[in-house]
Amino acid sequence: MRVFRRLRSVSPTLLLAIPASVAAPLAGQNASDETPGLDLPPGYILPDQAIQDLFATDPNYATLDHMSPDGDHFVIPLSTELGTLAEVGEETLRLGMLEIRARTDRPWHLDIYGLYGFRFYSLSARSFTDVDLPDGIYVSDLMWSPDGSRLAFLAHLEERTEVWIADASDGSVTPAGDVHVITSIGTSSRGQGSAPSRMLQWTPSGSILTLAEPADRGGPPPPPALPSGPTIRHTRASATPTRTMPFLLEDAHGADLFEHYTRSQIVELTPGRPARRIGEPGMWESLSLSPDGRHVIATRLTRPFSYIASYTGFPRVTEVLEVESGDVLATLEERELREGGRGGGPGGGGAGDDPRGWEWRPDGSGIAYLHRAETERDGAEDDEAEAGRGGRDERPDRIMLLRAPFGDGDAEVVATSEDRISGVTYSTDGLHAFADVRRDGDAALVHYGLGGSDPEGHTLVSFHDPGDALELPGDLLTARMGNGIEYAWVSSDGGSAYLRGDGWKEDFRPQPFVDRLSIPDGTTERLFEGSRDSFDQPLVPLDADMERMIVSREGRNTFPDSYLWTPDGGMENLTRNVDPFPQLTAARRIDFEFTRRDGLEIQGRVSLPVDYVEGTKVPAIFWTYPREYRSEDDFDNATIRARNHNAYTNVTWLRWSDIWLTQGYALVYPDIPIVGENYNDYYISNMVDGMYAAMRAVDALGVIDMDRIGHGGHSYGAFATANFLAHTPFFKAGIAGDGAYNRSLTPMGFQAEPRDIWEAPHIYMEMSPFFKADQINTPLLLYHGADDNNSGTYPIQSRRMIQALTGLGKTAALFEYPFESHTPRAIENNLDMWARWIDWFDRYVKGAGKDDVRTTTDSGDGGDRGEPKDGGGARE
Repeated sequence: MRVFRRLRSVSPTLLLAIPASVAAPLAGQNASDETPGLDLPPGYILPDQAIQDLFATDPNYATLDHMSPDGDHFVIPLSTELGTLAEVGEETLRLGMLEIRARTDRPWHLDIYGLYGFRFYSLSARSFTDVDLPDGIYVSDLMWSPDGSRLAFLAHLEERTEVWIADASDGSVTPAGDVHVITSIGTSSRGQGSAPSRMLQWTPSGSILTLAEPADRGGPPPPPALPSGPTIRHTRASATPTRTMPFLLEDAHGADLFEHYTRSQIVELTPGRPARRIGEPGMWESLSLSPDGRHVIATRLTRPFSYIASYTGFPRVTEVLEVESGDVLATLEERELREGGRGGGPGGGGAGDDPRGWEWRPDGSGIAYLHRAETERDGAEDDEAEAGRGGRDERPDRIMLLRAPFGDGDAEVVATSEDRISGVTYSTDGLHAFADVRRDGDAALVHYGLGGSDPEGHTLVSFHDPGDALELPGDLLTARMGNGIEYAWVSSDGGSAYLRGDGWKEDFRPQPFVDRLSIPDGTTERLFEGSRDSFDQPLVPLDADMERMIVSREGRNTFPDSYLWTPDGGMENLTRNVDPFPQLTAARRIDFEFTRRDGLEIQGRVSLPVDYVEGTKVPAIFWTYPREYRSEDDFDNATIRARNHNAYTNVTWLRWSDIWLTQGYALVYPDIPIVGENYNDYYISNMVDGMYAAMRAVDALGVIDMDRIGHGGHSYGAFATANFLAHTPFFKAGIAGDGAYNRSLTPMGFQAEPRDIWEAPHIYMEMSPFFKADQINTPLLLYHGADDNNSGTYPIQSRRMIQALTGLGKTAALFEYPFESHTPRAIENNLDMWARWIDWFDRYVKGAGKDDVRTTTDSGDGGDRGEPKDGGGARE
């Protein structure tokens, strides 16, 4: 039973078993007896009933976008953002940036949040079917059977993970086999319904491949009784810059634990039979079964590990195994340890001369991959020739096919391209290949007919700038087979493919579209285009000729639904979702534009309180997250993609939530762009200028009391909050969560900053609000997860910030939430957090002017709402 169910079933004062002595409304608490200072109650507290009611409301609704291969059934995941303190607080091993629950051999998040269940929808019957799952379960890795009648999934039980199968016709559930599944690195938050599983694969006969506990596993390696020597850190043969990461391997025992908890055995599960082992145990990360079920591409991690890199940079081997015998038939790729930069990701992705992009062809002909043509270099003379071409590699790129049995002589060249190929999608009949190609930053779509002996490519979509949002022609429409193999959607006569586009518009009212694309000549015909007055998205085509399609429709004040679309304009509402938050949906939202003093036009939105009275001015919280852009064009295009005036605002419990609207506050979300070739050279001036311009525009709307405004932000937004308070006098209070305030603690780069501290020491210092803490004369509430797993945002960042503010006599508080990572997930912590946020703003923002509560020390810097310091943008 998930969080909102529990909230409905208990009384508010006993919410989630928080002791009644501490879980009372904030107003009823006494000040802490430990030290004099701010009136901050200890223990957990609750916000008012309106907020508790929102947390107790199930936000789930049906979207028909995960269709079965039979074209009739859809799976509708049911998710939650939050768990309980008991769930969050279970023992977690943190090894090489992998966070594992040792008791159950799975990533920690699969015990805390995500999918707690799912439903089925039948298009032919126009009906939903509930799936009865045990209370307290989480699920992931939803995978349709080849015939679409069943759904396999990982059932994350209290003691272990198992593979279960749900029947789409009646919702019944049965185990696929009696094995303890190892999910430590085979699944992730991406594998919870929105992407194909990397560790569940259906065979054509109806059995399932997965990763299980090895027979020879034994217990975890014990720690040494005494250290065998000092911990040694050493430099590398060449410069190896790394980002600041909190949970790296620290010693040999940690490395042994990592291998123990990630090592698994590939098995085949058939209901009613013992599991059949395939091959040898290894640190298996991903499986991809061939369409005929005879072979599997499998990737495993290998040693050596690293003490300075995440496990995503550890060495990997990608192999082809025969399912029947378990024999390794071929090694496709051996990737070495990657320590520099951000580390690599899983799977085949070679660079330079390496083969890359290993994947099964959907027609079953073999393994497709890409490989640059080989060349014989002629020493310095050849180097000079390449330098004369600007370093561009002019060797042809090649589309390759590796047929069974996958030996050295089984590879063949399918087609070649003078331009770099970024990816290829095939039709299910093997007659068409569609290549995404790149030339000098531009993109094009090229078609290769595979029926002949030497296919020639011809361009279907001409070269265009992929960064120009308004001119994008759309992307090739694709679908996936049951095991996740992607294929191109082609008409029944083989003469057309389809393009799906986002339809971005300059007025921020996008109109997604679907075009029919003629394969012989590249001409297009518009089949579908969304309305100007709502946000309509094509979700799933139902037939090869696009005679029927599932489309979603939503509006600024219209809750989303899924519809059956037909070319004659028919739109049948299939889901008829019930809006769980009608009062928030009805909130008035004002989109506005403002101009920074350098002429840059920027967008923002104001959402007004649910009880807003026309003609009044209300207090507001500005919530921002600065983003970096090389040029004004980059920013303009990013804004067009990000802003959607026709979209519904989904409710979240996290951070910039509409929860504020239930408490009498408006929520203001302006863009804060940082623009320039070395963008952070302009960070402070851009953010101050941008905020000043945003405030002037908001003031002109006549709905916000500009003498009662606060600022909030999370992560890089927390960093921005502290900087706004240090460099401007605009705000009465601030909220900053899980931020990094001292950039000398992230010396090898941060966020999008590519330079290290030795290249740009002045930027690191200027941008760090820690070094300007003496200028923060505004009450600041800090919060931080005690086990923050994000790069650079160690809890020490907030601890040192509160130390500085305390030593300087400022008004501030730090709430450090137990067991939490970079985003708080425990319901108890979230309710406490919201209670304290609301109280902080009620005290210092909503009540501004009643008492002099700005700070315990007033340096005289920016005491009134005059011009900002540091050459900011308050002057015209």
